[in-house]
Amino acid sequence: MAVKEIAFKCTKASTYYTIGGIRLYDKNDKIYPIKFSSKNGLTSNIFYIQGTDITGTVSTTNSYGTYYFIDSPFDTDKSIVTSYPSANYWLSSSADTIKITFNIPVKISKIDFVSYCGNGADRKQNAIEIIVKDEFQNLLLQEKHITLNYVENQVYSVLTPTLTSFKSLLLKSNDNIYSYESNNIKHETKMTSNTTPSPLVASASSVYSSSYPAWLAFNGTRTNVNNCWITSLLTDQWVQIDFKDKKRVNHIEVVGMGVNTTSSPKNFTVFGSNDGISFYPVLKINNQTNWGTFESRGFNFNYVVNYRYYRFHIHDNNGYASYSGVVDIVYSHKGSDLLKLNNSSKKSFVNYGNTRLFDMNKPIKEVDYVLEGEYTDSSKYILIKKTIIRKPLSISFN
Repeated sequence: MAVKEIAFKCTKASTYYTIGGIRLYDKNDKIYPIKFSSKNGLTSNIFYIQGTDITGTVSTTNSYGTYYFIDSPFDTDKSIVTSYPSANYWLSSSADTIKITFNIPVKISKIDFVSYCGNGADRKQNAIEIIVKDEFQNLLLQEKHITLNYVENQVYSVLTPTLTSFKSLLLKSNDNIYSYESNNIKHETKMTSNTTPSPLVASASSVYSSSYPAWLAFNGTRTNVNNCWITSLLTDQWVQIDFKDKKRVNHIEVVGMGVNTTSSPKNFTVFGSNDGISFYPVLKINNQTNWGTFESRGFNFNYVVNYRYYRFHIHDNNGYASYSGVVDIVYSHKGSDLLKLNNSSKKSFVNYGNTRLFDMNKPIKEVDYVLEGEYTDSSKYILIKKTIIRKPLSISFN
């Protein structure tokens, strides 16, 4: 399963929240080599996975410092186990959660973590809860490990079918076999000014200064405290994207501020328009509190809308007195299709099966038909596949 975000929520036994080494494994059960160009971040740090184009952020709202930093548990330059004073674990007196977020969805088959690294009973944890989400904030896994026995440097493992890349499920209705295919389209913008790339246009009701224009809410950068749209007024401010043509949308992802997080939106409404004059509310969200640094939150609409303009209207923030703002906004359409298969053979399960089925209570857009032909000779097996949009009148393989 492709993972976008993993949170580790601690339940302390005494004074401190803490977690030791954390290791993430790929689909081949190899540890992802997570590296930090600059180490010892207190509330956030940027990482890269060596040998890949995967980057991301580790974050929390508080770290004790001295030896105990947010990047310490994830840093594969360090051992997964530790002993004082080589304290390669995270510690906090107030924050109970640390999080790792990837720039792209990542295949993860297993998670190892250490709940207690010694160095005093005040660092023991009653439980560690692992919360895993995909790029649309669907919950892939929520698993709590009770760690009451306090074995020093004990490695716990999270290994479930929901995290693996194996496929296993098909659907059957009226003796027909179907595969359920997610069809999620992100309307990514990657803007470099208010009018580039063409034909996109970004605008806002106000900006704090020329350093924080509207387009910074749509440029895709999520780990730079200066890369954000900031308002000059506190309440009822908006930032808008004009796609120039209509876009089907039923989901929005919002990234909160990287500094002064109480300036992140608390109550907001999304509006849609086709002429830039008459706007209609399509989503209203209230009471979004306790934003973490660069925290991403996803919100589903009640239905699919189709507009040219989308306006993100902040009614008020979480109490910051100087401005409101966001780091990034992405609109998307979360849809699904059915693929009608010839049979429910082992080959069909391998090629088209799913591990989990999301949004099955929503209408399915269309049914596609999959044709397959097999050719073999003395040396190899060839599978030819073609997906068509209507039921075929006849089938032949040449």
